Amino acid sequence: MYYQVTDYYDPVGQKKIGSQCPDCKQRDCLELFFYQKRIESPFSKKVSKKVTGILFCDHTQTEISPVLWTDEIANYFETEKKKLRLNPTSFKLTKWFYLIISIPLLGIAAFMGYYTWEHQQYIDQTSRIENISVGDKVSTMMSELRNNELVASYNTWLLVKKIESDTVWLQYHRDRSESTNPDFNLDPSSFSGEVIKASLPQIKKRSVMGFDYTNMKFSGYITELKD
Repeated sequence: MYYQVTDYYDPVGQKKIGSQCPDCKQRDCLELFFYQKRIESPFSKKVSKKVTGILFCDHTQTEISPVLWTDEIANYFETEKKKLRLNPTSFKLTKWFYLIISIPLLGIAAFMGYYTWEHQQYIDQTSRIENISVGDKVSTMMSELRNNELVASYNTWLLVKKIESDTVWLQYHRDRSESTNPDFNLDPSSFSGEVIKASLPQIKKRSVMGFDYTNMKFSGYITELKD
């Protein structure tokens, strides 16, 4: 990122001096002008205590370079500089600085807010799943297995038909989808697929698993519950 920093020199005083001009050798023709340094960028403004000066000859109407100043002129400059009433030194940040800083901070705040909301949603859903009951419907990312190898994966809904002891009977929705957020009709009549038996303790952990762990035919992860 590139931006321009500009130095300004604000006039803070002037003084006629009677020294001999190093250029034209005339007297009573020299005038010292004093300037206070100010630095500005798109993001900040700073008033410095640094003071510079210009020596001007009224006779020749030219500026005299500092390298030509005599000791007398240099002493005049230092003495008069101490008498000046300077602008107060300051450092201020501009609105652009706060804007640039606020954008990532707002992004972080939005991310943290969304993450907190998502986490709370997860906690709420998990609590509801732990208290699953007959008639509830669960959105599930299902995988079908054959000889413990994956043969299909999809999203669907399952209807809780019966709960007994540590077993849950679940009926498949008639539709399946490979998209992330499929739109399903959750009317009870739409659940007309196969009925499977799954482990209730695993359901409460958001997992859809059968009891035959050596020859698993399906597995799933519950993402949402609706009653």
